[in-house]
Amino acid sequence: MRGIIVATLVLLGAATAGAQPWSPPVPANLKVLPRDTDPRALILMMRGFTQGLGVRCPHCHVYQGDNPDDLTKFNFASDDKPAKLTARTMLRMVLAINNDYLKDIGEARPAGESKVTCYTCHRGETRPQTQRPK
Repeated sequence: MRGIIVATLVLLGAATAGAQPWSPPVPANLKVLPRDTDPRALILMMRGFTQGLGVRCPHCHVYQGDNPDDLTKFNFASDDKPAKLTARTMLRMVLAINNDYLKDIGEARPAGESKVTCYTCHRGETRPQTQRPK
């Protein structure tokens, strides 16, 4: 997938018992990722973001409802949340680190496996962990 980070990211929820399985919408408003990104691949990428930062979908995406597990109530295309804009900047940075700066450094990785991911710095926190543990 064109050197895109294939970090594992939180699968955007399972259907509740008795409900129809949720089908991901066709990605819209992609500005860093290729416009033809497969919806399932995008979900896996989002799962990596959520795990890397310890957040859930409403952190970056506009939600209109009372049950954040109901994925039909999200406006995933909206750019109204500053965290989504920050995520795009950070994704560009991670792609540049992996594809340009670290391309020929260290051991080769299998295709699609990144050397640097969100978790590298964030360690499950919204703010990067830049200080050594005391």
